[in-house]
Amino acid sequence: MSSLTDVGPAATTARTHIFVYGTLRLGEPESARMRVCERVRAARVTGTLYDVDGSYPALVLAGTDTVYGEIWRCTPETLMELDRCEFVTEGLFRRVALRIDGLACWTYVAGGAIATRLSPARRIPGGSWSAFVGTGHDGSRARDG
Repeated sequence: MSSLTDVGPAATTARTHIFVYGTLRLGEPESARMRVCERVRAARVTGTLYDVDGSYPALVLAGTDTVYGEIWRCTPETLMELDRCEFVTEGLFRRVALRIDGLACWTYVAGGAIATRLSPARRIPGGSWSAFVGTGHDGSRARDG
């Protein structure tokens, strides 16, 4: 079992896990950001997945849907870079900790800056961003939550 990693300077060689469910997934437009990470396995969480303007998904860890994604092992430096790409300081997404099958992981959930764009009509049925995009709901998909 893995634990969350201190992202301070002493942790530069440590690895931590992250659950991705959208544009960072293998084969998706932003997956190159994960090139220095190691894909661990496919995974799923319980929550609700939303489409944000046809460009990227946002996860809310509430609801009863199954949301599909992947677990990756990354360095703390990679997580800090992802925080910038996910606009964490601007409130677009928040990085939160969760457990998936006993494995401690980080993930990005919807932040306050996009809360007004998450309506029942924007819910992604089936909990898969890849399947949703594959049904013709294509956009620039610039971010992953």
